[in-house]
Amino acid sequence: MSDSQGSPGNFNFGIRRLVLVDSAGFCYVEIPVDNHGLILGPGNLGKSSLLNSLRLFLLPENNFKNSRKKFAFRNASAGSFYTNEESYQHYFPSQFSFLIMEAENPAGVHCQILYRDSASQLSYGRAFVPVGYDQLRPLFWDGNDEDGIGQAVPELSFSRLSEALKKRSKETRLVNDPAKLKQMLYSSELMNADAVRYSVLPLGESDERRVQSLRTLILLLFEMKADDQAMSNAVASIIEADKKFADDAFDFNIDDFLNRHDQLKQQQTQLTRIEKERSRFEKLQKDYQAYQTLLRSQHDFAAFRDGVIHALQDIGARRKTAVEAFNEQNETLRHVLQALKKLEQDASGLKGEIRSADRRIKQAEQNQKDGNLLVSQYGEMTLQEIEEIQKEELDSKKGHLAALKSAAQAEIRLEQIQKKKQELERKLESLKERESKQHWQLQNQLDEATAAPLRAVDPRLVMASPGQDLDADSKAAIEAFARLFVPTDKGFDWFDAEYQAQPARQTDFAEQRRHIEGELHGLEKERAELADTANQENDRPRLIERTEKEIRAIEKDLETLQRYPATATTLRDAAEEKQAAEEQLAKLEEQARFEQEKQDAVQQKAAKARAEKERIEERERELAGLSRSVGTVEHRFPHLKAVEAEQPLNIEQVSVAAFDDLQTQLDDLEERRRSILDHLRQFVYLGIHEDTEGELQKDSPASSAIRETFKGLSDLFAGMAERWNVLEQQVGIHNETVASYRQALKSNHEHIARFEAQLNRELEGVRINDLVEIRVDIHTDPKFRNLVEEANNIDPYGNQLQSDAFYDRLRVFVADFFGEGGSKRLTMDKVITGISYRTRKENATSLDKKGQSTSTTALINLELVYRLLKRVLYPGVQLSFPMVLDELASVDISQMPSLLERLRNQGFNLFSAATHSASAEVIYLIGRHLEVGQMRTAKPYSPQRTLVFWGGAEGFTNGEAMSHWADQTQASLMEPVDE
Repeated sequence: MSDSQGSPGNFNFGIRRLVLVDSAGFCYVEIPVDNHGLILGPGNLGKSSLLNSLRLFLLPENNFKNSRKKFAFRNASAGSFYTNEESYQHYFPSQFSFLIMEAENPAGVHCQILYRDSASQLSYGRAFVPVGYDQLRPLFWDGNDEDGIGQAVPELSFSRLSEALKKRSKETRLVNDPAKLKQMLYSSELMNADAVRYSVLPLGESDERRVQSLRTLILLLFEMKADDQAMSNAVASIIEADKKFADDAFDFNIDDFLNRHDQLKQQQTQLTRIEKERSRFEKLQKDYQAYQTLLRSQHDFAAFRDGVIHALQDIGARRKTAVEAFNEQNETLRHVLQALKKLEQDASGLKGEIRSADRRIKQAEQNQKDGNLLVSQYGEMTLQEIEEIQKEELDSKKGHLAALKSAAQAEIRLEQIQKKKQELERKLESLKERESKQHWQLQNQLDEATAAPLRAVDPRLVMASPGQDLDADSKAAIEAFARLFVPTDKGFDWFDAEYQAQPARQTDFAEQRRHIEGELHGLEKERAELADTANQENDRPRLIERTEKEIRAIEKDLETLQRYPATATTLRDAAEEKQAAEEQLAKLEEQARFEQEKQDAVQQKAAKARAEKERIEERERELAGLSRSVGTVEHRFPHLKAVEAEQPLNIEQVSVAAFDDLQTQLDDLEERRRSILDHLRQFVYLGIHEDTEGELQKDSPASSAIRETFKGLSDLFAGMAERWNVLEQQVGIHNETVASYRQALKSNHEHIARFEAQLNRELEGVRINDLVEIRVDIHTDPKFRNLVEEANNIDPYGNQLQSDAFYDRLRVFVADFFGEGGSKRLTMDKVITGISYRTRKENATSLDKKGQSTSTTALINLELVYRLLKRVLYPGVQLSFPMVLDELASVDISQMPSLLERLRNQGFNLFSAATHSASAEVIYLIGRHLEVGQMRTAKPYSPQRTLVFWGGAEGFTNGEAMSHWADQTQASLMEPVDE
């Protein structure tokens, strides 16, 4: 920009015309903006909206999102901003809505066309065409109607328009990208016609800070008010954009800075907390190492469990075999015992027989002894003879007893005694006779072979005497009879009868004689007793008793005689039976010994079978108990059910001791596991480890979760030294940032002061009305100044975080400076709180802080904007740019000429809106006015919008050539009339 308009060597950029089609309440409006102008019309007609539409062309936007920040369309009556939708619908209410700006630059004249874009909500598009609007007017408005107002072009649409534009120029561009728009609108490549073809405001530098500064100034040009915050915002933006170095940039996000400190502080606290728990981790590590060692016990348990199952199957089969073997041995033993019992019974019977035989032998021997004793008393007498004698004796004694008891019987007895005596005497005589013939006894005449059988039958046969020698026939007959006996070892058999052999003996006649004489003596004695008894009654009982004893003795002798003949046979038979029984008993005892040996062997086998069975049953009970114990362990530790063994434990190794050892290991494992979980959960509780899924809070976390958590903690503690180093480095970097921020605070504080001094130097010599000196004061927030002072008091160099007191003060600053919510970026617009002026009138000695009139303040603002805009635009650029002043009525009429002159010299064209109540003097001084509320078309694009204005402005020339201010459409009227 230059203070001399149209100076040689300047590059001219200007806005010539503004056209709205079916927009902002108008059907069609076309106004020139290349000179001062005043828009006249009724209130609430849309005059201000017409002027404000220029913002849409000058800012690189493509939608109305966040329109307050982008365009700042203000509802003056409500004291607020229009919403996105309200603003969009105001300028683009239909598909026929178009906004056209005609502009010129060193590359020539061009038009920028805005249209409603249906690609997205609240969006609009742009078309650039390098032709003047006069060539484009027929596309938007038909002016050839009867009344000259014009009418809508019925076929108007963006598609037809774009085709028409492309036909008019191959340089037509349709652009929506904001970056491309910035490049086109703000290009300063003045020597490159293609690059600058559509440039409107060439920037000295095209960085984002310059663009933002330009945005602020553009908005300021449309709201030039004396008390507006926009001025301080513009100054802040220009100061920020005016930085020479990147490290001077003052886009300081305190929240990020504090957050970074909090992060580092939190890291430091976390690392300190972690280090504090290192002893816990070492315990955890020790437990985990033991846990890893003991983990094998789970697989050992699975192998033991499978081994128990196999052992139970094996022991079941072995028990069945052992029971069968035991039963078999028991059955064999039972048969052996039965055989032994039978042998014992048989042996017992034989022993009974032997005892019976012994008793018979003993009795027979006694009988034989008694018989021999008795027979010996009778000499050679035969048993029969002895028996007869005994019987006779018995009869005699009985008779004597009867005689003792009865006198009558005594008489009878005496007679019997007498007869007996006589008989005995005859026997005595016969004995004498036989004694005389004894040499003719048969045993003396027969040989022993013949005599022996006869003697065996009865000894008296061979002791008989014929009294003479036997004749041959008698002897032959006797011999023939003897031969009928068959000799045996014991005697002779007579057919089926047996006779014992008898020894040969001689008849003892002397003995027989003595015996007979004895009997005679006894008879005499008995007779004498009977005779005496009659006289001696007192002796009778004694004699009776004696006689009874004698009778019993005789009876006993008779019994002995009766038994005596059979004693030899009895002895023989009993001895034979005893011998046979003993022989049989010996055989039985031999068999019993064999059976006993067999029994002993079978009992040993049975005992072994029983012991084996009991051992197997005991083993089975042990295994069953182990199986139950395994189930108990699996109930205690359910996860063991899923553990599989590589192979079952050998059944011989399955034992209570092995299980006890396993259980001890599992208990130790579980104890280690609980200890590990306690440690891990404590690490989670302390915030050292994150358990986002809550796995460690489960009753029985998976081993993988424990393993991964431990690995994470191991890596954490292993990397602590590195993390401390990194933290120290990050703290150092952060402290460097603190240093750079401190320097930035200091530099920007100084930069504001320098900028203020530069502005004041530029304002030296500037006179406005009666003011001969003007000074600008840029006010900064006192909290910012305090922050700068606070920052100067710290030492940011080192690897230790700054004190908490510094950050606490910084937080207090943030809370006080920014309040609750919103951005915490410390930018220049927040630091600079306002602009004020100090002025001095002529003849005054000091600057006055007192406020000036509205018009004077507006002129000072205008001067300041001019100075600010020069800093942004490319050097040497001359503008012809509309400046909107809503507060025209507040300007002192006397200051209007100087205001208009100053604006023109600075490249601004004053544009303002007023009602018909505006003073004629103001209208005159401005020179041009546009009556925008007078014409309405009968054929609008939309029935809601019928207002039309076009054809140029009205006004006073003030002595200037008409071509200086007349609209281009009126150029033909300026030609001289040929009279």
